[in-house]
Amino acid sequence: MNRKKENFFLLFQLFVSFIALFLFIGLNLKKVSNYFKPLGYHYEDAWLVKLDFQNLSEEKKLEYAGLIKEKLQSIKEVELISSTQVVPFLQWGREEKITYNKQVSKALAFEVDEHYNDVLNIKLLEGRWFAPKDYALNNIPVVITKDLAERDFNNENPIGKTILIANKPALIVGISETVRENTGANLSPGFFIPISGAANTYLIKSKNTDDLLLLEEKIRKAIMSVNAPEIQIKQNLSLTLIQKFAQKMDYIQLSIALVVFAFLFINVFLGISGVFSYKLSKRKAEVGLRVIMGASPFDILKQFLGESMVLTTLGILPGVLIATQLLIMQYLDPYVNGYYGVLSIVLSALFLYLLMLSCAFYPSLKAARLSPVNALHEE
Repeated sequence: MNRKKENFFLLFQLFVSFIALFLFIGLNLKKVSNYFKPLGYHYEDAWLVKLDFQNLSEEKKLEYAGLIKEKLQSIKEVELISSTQVVPFLQWGREEKITYNKQVSKALAFEVDEHYNDVLNIKLLEGRWFAPKDYALNNIPVVITKDLAERDFNNENPIGKTILIANKPALIVGISETVRENTGANLSPGFFIPISGAANTYLIKSKNTDDLLLLEEKIRKAIMSVNAPEIQIKQNLSLTLIQKFAQKMDYIQLSIALVVFAFLFINVFLGISGVFSYKLSKRKAEVGLRVIMGASPFDILKQFLGESMVLTTLGILPGVLIATQLLIMQYLDPYVNGYYGVLSIVLSALFLYLLMLSCAFYPSLKAARLSPVNALHEE
């Protein structure tokens, strides 16, 4: 009865450890791998200006937005300006339902203007970027990303096709390179559409973004020259600084995850080692009898290590089944799925097998070296 309780405790500990490892590895593996993938744009020469129009009417917002854009464009260090609701590393797109051939899927909508791709050097693979002349069309002009084209159109050429975005018709005029927010797991396909309403966020292209004080001061003065006390500057800094801050937050999250993982590892190691040492200390008579019957120390070691592998398999098997079901049902999308989900299952299982071997090796080796006379005498 006591052995059953000990085995149940060990199996439960292995099950919980597997689930925790699966989630930890799955959630962080994809994120770490993203560091080695291209963003799809260049942020080094971009500067962010974000304003707060406070209680101004929509008409006044449009008026001031146009005036501020002109003032910013007059700065000699400024090459190009884009009005946008999408800022890399800071605020990404919003999720929208899109329909094509009666098939409904989800993608991220990026509200930007006609200069956005030039400011961030987003590569166009096919077609063109939308222009002001397109705004008068009945259909919304849209540029889809490469991953969206591959997901929803397979081998079809999407240029010139009409899709529904939130039940509104949109005409695909171009395909851009796949773009990513940063290192986050949210890598959903997306599409660029013209910005609606007054823009309060601008991305500025300039070769002087490394001269923070110069550009910040000139931009601040240009906005203040509009003489609108209602307008407040919320952010006035380079995208490089925003990227560094976002990366630092990623490092902090990863460090916290590693501390939790280390705590889990130490507790599991101590717990399993303790259980094994206790279990084997109760089986001295069995070891002594096996040695007397001709078993070698290697046979004893092999037996106990084999038992540890069997227990590990029994402990993690329910976890493997649950993790597989979560992947099949896509409950963890987009954070853990596909290749990374399977890899996290394999790595979690492999880690626990190695952990069990390391926990069982010393007590098993100690038991293998036990003198049969001493073992039987103690019993």
